[in-house]
Amino acid sequence: MTKAAALKKRYIACELKFADNSSRLSDEEAKYQIYNEGSKFFGEYLLSFVALKFVSLDQANRIAILRCNRDFVSETLGFLALVSSLNGRRARMISLATSGSIKGLKEKIKNN
Repeated sequence: MTKAAALKKRYIACELKFADNSSRLSDEEAKYQIYNEGSKFFGEYLLSFVALKFVSLDQANRIAILRCNRDFVSETLGFLALVSSLNGRRARMISLATSGSIKGLKEKIKNN
C-alpha cells in the first residue's frame, strides 16, 4: 500500500465520567461498550468508514484514546457527545482534544 492510499487518521482523547464516581471500566469493557455505542449510532456500514478504534484507557484519569478516519472526526465527536450510558450505568464521554498523532494528543492533554 502506498503512503497516499493509507488511512488518514485522527486520535481523540475523551474523559469517561460516570454518574456515580466510583464506577470503573476495564480496558476490555470500555472497548466493547464504545464499539457497541458506535454501532448503534452509525450502524455497521457507516462504522466501517469511520474506522473507529479503541487505542487505550488511562484508568487513573479515566481518559480513553480513540482513533478514527480523518474525514469523520466531527461525526465521531458528535457521537461521543451523545453517549449517555456505558455498561448499563449513566455515563458521559467528554472530548478533550484531537490530534494527528498520539504523541501530539498526549502533549495537548498535558498542557490542559
